[in-house]
Amino acid sequence: MKTNTEAIQFMNALVSNMDIGVITYDMEGFITLINSKAIEYLGIPGRVNNLIDTPVLSHFEIPALNSQIQSCLNKSRKNFHLTDINYNEKYLIIDGKKLVDGMLLSITDITENVLARDEATQSLLLGQEMERRRLAKEIHDGVGPNMSTIKLQIDAVKRKAVSEKVISGLEEINEAISAIATDIRQISHDLMPSSLIDFGVVTALSNFAKKISESSEIEVHYQSNIEDGNLSKEYELNIYRIVQELVNNSLKYSQCKSIEISLRKDKEGIFLLVQDDGIGMDVGKASTGIGLHNINTRIESLHGTLDIDSQMGGGVTAHVGLPIIPLEINLN
Repeated sequence: MKTNTEAIQFMNALVSNMDIGVITYDMEGFITLINSKAIEYLGIPGRVNNLIDTPVLSHFEIPALNSQIQSCLNKSRKNFHLTDINYNEKYLIIDGKKLVDGMLLSITDITENVLARDEATQSLLLGQEMERRRLAKEIHDGVGPNMSTIKLQIDAVKRKAVSEKVISGLEEINEAISAIATDIRQISHDLMPSSLIDFGVVTALSNFAKKISESSEIEVHYQSNIEDGNLSKEYELNIYRIVQELVNNSLKYSQCKSIEISLRKDKEGIFLLVQDDGIGMDVGKASTGIGLHNINTRIESLHGTLDIDSQMGGGVTAHVGLPIIPLEINLN
């Protein structure tokens, strides 16, 4: 029969060879077991033997995990599962399991899976944007000129007409065609704004805000400290679509009189704020909508964050945080 010392040595040998990080701690919050993978994944300085009997909460600052550990130490132990934890330049899954006299943490590195997933999502989104660009070009180069040609033909017929009734009818048709041509130009622009391609997201968003203010009773104010050309086109396109979706939500549902758009960059990242003064919304119910789902998909694939604050009658404020260096995608 093995002695307690032999059992502990056997357990340490077993844990040290695992491909996942392992930490156990007692109900006083002191580490009783740790392996090298846990040290690697969490970026803990020191060696295995030097970390035994040290406070588990003194080695890392992961808010979600620290909260669970603190809850355990307050005698309310329960199993937990944390996924997509971004820490120490890795993406981790951390599971907590109850032991007789403490807790077991298992830590799995899923960085490659997360990056592959997000690259696939970005590739899908960029594929959609390429199709939008193709449709915008078809509309601009095909349908638009055809409408102009039809308008010229009607003008030619009108010049030959002698009946005032016929002339009046042709003028009405011409006005309808002009209205349709305007709608077509707007659709083409919404599919792929030329200013976004030619200049960048700062100019494109400025034009976007100006156009809404000029064509509606809603004032849209936009400010940015970013210069065009500082971000990749793919990244700028994601930012533009996020703003477009958030603003369109305000236009459709908020009954607002004004919208504030702020895009800024500092050493911590890129921060976007879209705020309206409308009737507000139930954030829980709105989170299930397609619009916010699309926004979340883009933001998550860029490893960003989205926080929406609202109360009924108090408007809606969306805060988006994005890393400075976006996910690189090979489009070839």
